[in-house]
Amino acid sequence: MKKFTNMINENVGSKFKIGLDVHGVTDAMPEFFSFLTNAFISAGGEVHIITGGRWDSEFDKQLQDWGIKFTHKFSVYDHLKESDAEVIGQVEFPDGTIQKKFKNEDWDKIKGQYCKDNGINLHIDDTLIYNNFFTTPFARLWTHTGQPKNPHKDVRHMD
Repeated sequence: MKKFTNMINENVGSKFKIGLDVHGVTDAMPEFFSFLTNAFISAGGEVHIITGGRWDSEFDKQLQDWGIKFTHKFSVYDHLKESDAEVIGQVEFPDGTIQKKFKNEDWDKIKGQYCKDNGINLHIDDTLIYNNFFTTPFARLWTHTGQPKNPHKDVRHMD
């Protein structure tokens, strides 16, 4: 029987890589993910923060305040905006921020493609529908905090 670590290492090299969503994952359990990301990087692994939101200095500060460490960062929103993907409207967040809204079929596949392209060993997200587009390991996190998902979330992402 082959060990899991041997099978993974044959496919992506000797460095373990984890992908983490922010909204509904690291922000729901910042103390845990601060510990996990610090331990992962200290052991020589890569931490990829893969978020739907745009990446700006406020976002960087928020992660720093939570103690979340990372080696790589990726924004679905920024990627789609830079790739000239079709915009179908706008979405307003609870804090009043307004961003472009992209087609679901364009949005939902991006994280899975990023993880495949970057050899991510495991991605943790709170949106189960994204799993349909992953060919690499995906884990859906249920935090059971009793808090509802943000009202800006599409109903397809509420499961």
